[in-house]
Amino acid sequence: MILPHINEIATICAAHGISRAVISPGSRSAAISLAFENHPQIDVQVVADERSAAFMALGIAQQLKKPVAVICTSGSAGLNYAPAVAEAFYQEIPLLVITADRPPEWIDQYDGQTIRQTNLYGAHAKASFSLPVDLSHSDARWHANRLVNEAILCTLKYPMGPAHLNVPIREPFYPQANEKFEYPKARIIQRPTSHSYLLPEQWSALLTQWNDAEKRMVIIGQHEPDMKLTKALKALAEKGNVVIVNEVTANQHMVSGSLQKQDLFLQSDQLPEAPELLITLGNSLISKNLKQFLRKNPPRMHWHVRKGERLNDGLQHLSHTFDLSPDYFIEQLAKQESSKSEGSFYLSWRQKEVHTQQRSKAFIERCGFGELKATAVCLESLPHNSLLHLANSMAIRYANFIGLPHHVEIYCNRGTSGIDGSNATAVGTSLTTSKMVTLLTGDMAFLYDRNAFWHDQKLANLRIIVMNNAGGGIFGMIKGPRNQKSYEKLFQTHQPLTAALTAQEFGFEYTACTNQSELTSGLSTFFDSSSTAKVLEIFSDPLENERLLAEYKSYCLGL
Repeated sequence: MILPHINEIATICAAHGISRAVISPGSRSAAISLAFENHPQIDVQVVADERSAAFMALGIAQQLKKPVAVICTSGSAGLNYAPAVAEAFYQEIPLLVITADRPPEWIDQYDGQTIRQTNLYGAHAKASFSLPVDLSHSDARWHANRLVNEAILCTLKYPMGPAHLNVPIREPFYPQANEKFEYPKARIIQRPTSHSYLLPEQWSALLTQWNDAEKRMVIIGQHEPDMKLTKALKALAEKGNVVIVNEVTANQHMVSGSLQKQDLFLQSDQLPEAPELLITLGNSLISKNLKQFLRKNPPRMHWHVRKGERLNDGLQHLSHTFDLSPDYFIEQLAKQESSKSEGSFYLSWRQKEVHTQQRSKAFIERCGFGELKATAVCLESLPHNSLLHLANSMAIRYANFIGLPHHVEIYCNRGTSGIDGSNATAVGTSLTTSKMVTLLTGDMAFLYDRNAFWHDQKLANLRIIVMNNAGGGIFGMIKGPRNQKSYEKLFQTHQPLTAALTAQEFGFEYTACTNQSELTSGLSTFFDSSSTAKVLEIFSDPLENERLLAEYKSYCLGL
């Protein structure tokens, strides 16, 4: 039979602007899946693997900037959502996680696909809601409606993130042959967006501190592409004697004069002066060197600007936190800032940036073939106005060392920084845009998430570059693992697999290369139009990669 209160979930979702749902097949969730599939305003993708499905939903929501529903059956299915839920929580991406459940009386009774699903994601969901199982009373129906509204609103309140809606369902839950899906009007609870701002007297106090500081720095961590912020930062850079530091995930590499080589030159014994006033924007920072430098050399004042009430004190010296939009804050600061000449603090940081930039370019031009050289060539080949998804471990670090040559939007799962879900997130991204989407990944991350392609979606605008060093190289960068007797056994995951059979299985175009000439040839047509995704696999020697990277760092530092 059709369950009206389940249909109402889809109605409320659509009214709140949820137009996409990613569903994994299951029996207990059948009523929910059918309600969303038959709703005229909701587009449904079906992905069998729940872990990949959740990361795909994350990629879609990341681009749409609004909630996406992800739906599964009861039991261990929902547990497979956990990595993506945690990533969405820390990356602040709105996901509505809907899990079907057995009725409460069957929990802990060893019935099939029955686990404890209340608060399944713990502290990594912004909130968890369980619908009543018995809706015969009008108060129970009112309660269910309120909870669905609340769950959706929860995903949208800053900081945005995932909310869990657990739906216990009794049998029968399959519709009869003559039943029709109807979606009566449901009560929708709205929460209008509020815009935060500072009062004139507050700005006056902040500007006094700003003007009193001679050594000023703005650091942008992971941040979605934002042209308003770019414009504001450009205005501040033109007027103020301020050092602006970008990481590759900041999506602000088009701000002229900003620093991008700090992860390299902060490894030197001759460090620049620390700022007196530090302003941080965005979320996580990639560079451990940058974080350690600022922790050991605390600024007199540290302002962190972000929407939402979450307090981020990762540099351990926070003095002010502002629940404000970063573009508003920087724009207002630039308007009220009087032009100043470039001081010694700015010039010292800028000198190190230019020196490191020149040496980095010179080394990469002459160095032998390996992951460093291949990454630089691939980044240079990316189409303008395209999207790049970076997998974690070495892909993101190489990109942060090298930087980007032109306008490309950058995404990476740096909420939890895991390798799981990189493929699926990039797939979700490709399903939301007509632009070219490139995934730069390693063999471990690629092979770990092959089920991301196990569905019937067309991925003609997806390009996948796999750096295959037969087991990953991230631990070769870290002294701790590298110096252990069991380094090879415990930290180097030697594996003989390639991406060739995966590409063949899913009908992707595949090219392999082992040297500079083959890479240049492979890239010459890699971004041309195609009816399917393309995979370019680059093979290299892991020991040679480690040697080249160590030599690169030393050369950039002038050692």
